[in-house]
Amino acid sequence: MQRSTLEAILDEACFFGLRGFENATVANVLPELQDDKKGLVIELENNALFKRNAFSDISAIPDFNEKKGWKIILSESGFEYPEEKEKWVNCYANISSLKRKFARIAVMLPQEKKECIADIENSCIIIFNEKDLQTAGIDDLLKLKIAEINISKTPLFIMAKYAWLPTILLCILPFFIPSKPEEHISNLRNFANDVQKYSEKGDIVHVLKGDETLTQIARFVIGKYNSLVSTESMVKEYLDSNGLSLDDKIKAGDTLRLNLPKFDNTQHNSMHPAWTFFTGLLNDSIAYITELYNLRETVDKRKHEGIDIGARRGTRILAPFSGTAWTMESERGGLMIAIVKGKDILIFMHCDQRFYLSGQSIMEGDPIASVGTSGHTTGPHVHLVTGRIVPGGERNFGTIQYNMLDPIEWYNKYFQN
Repeated sequence: MQRSTLEAILDEACFFGLRGFENATVANVLPELQDDKKGLVIELENNALFKRNAFSDISAIPDFNEKKGWKIILSESGFEYPEEKEKWVNCYANISSLKRKFARIAVMLPQEKKECIADIENSCIIIFNEKDLQTAGIDDLLKLKIAEINISKTPLFIMAKYAWLPTILLCILPFFIPSKPEEHISNLRNFANDVQKYSEKGDIVHVLKGDETLTQIARFVIGKYNSLVSTESMVKEYLDSNGLSLDDKIKAGDTLRLNLPKFDNTQHNSMHPAWTFFTGLLNDSIAYITELYNLRETVDKRKHEGIDIGARRGTRILAPFSGTAWTMESERGGLMIAIVKGKDILIFMHCDQRFYLSGQSIMEGDPIASVGTSGHTTGPHVHLVTGRIVPGGERNFGTIQYNMLDPIEWYNKYFQN
């Protein structure tokens, strides 16, 4: 693991579940914490969890096992899980703030799985039942899990794992005459060859998978080949030029042959590399940008501090470079995850699920989260913010201070070079 020990990660990113335990049995399995460290047990059926900033004063949380250093948020009788999305965002934000105040956090999960708390379960580094803890303690099992997540991504582990490959290659090399080297296929999509191929052919062939709409396909094509955020009138115009309309019925397996769109955009050549890069961060074949960065509100455009990329819900968001993960929650941005590398920070908002905890190492091409509708949204998409980290920056993501940049400018100035 890079720049972190198991103990350090254990104290910074230790959020785990206990399924089917009673308070009496939990007290026996909790590890004793040293050096004034505190642990927290959360029983989810508590209304305070769903209120904003309910636990700013952690001294008000009652002790659960003072000798071992643990506190507890107790369940309330007659509790019912809320349906309002805002209350769940408050819950995620409260848990996130508590993670920064306690060395260990255990959440008590019911024996039977509940759909409404599935996201909380998914964010647990591991979930224990009584059988798991019969032969080993919680801290020992947590260390094994952290090692399993992180060690397999270190360069030394990867080299050791595949050390036999060079030997095999050296043995079979004399039997082959090398020809054209095989192209490297990245997780991040590159449309440069597609653009050349389609510009020569003059048309686009798309086989429907069944979960697309004509509007989505038209917006994707207009954006991909003209670097434009399409309007409803542009969509109708483009479909009409192909003998189609929004009322046409399409189904899985149908093949569409579409003309290349010809909307005028004098900035297409300069914008195209960045457009391709950002849409390629979402592993969706028809991802497209729905709104660009606009720092100042005008008559025609609202203020928009980032870019929006539309995609189907559950689409994996891929890391454009290796770095460190940081997470936050807010009422407006919902579930958020950021990648930090050197002075660069990329923030992805409105996630459905996040696959990393704060402080964990991310490798280029890794799925880091999925597209969702958490926070204030009108449909599944990612709101992406780019910035440069500076002391005393105008914005902050947790403890990270940064200055926000237009994502197109950030790509052209810092990333492409």
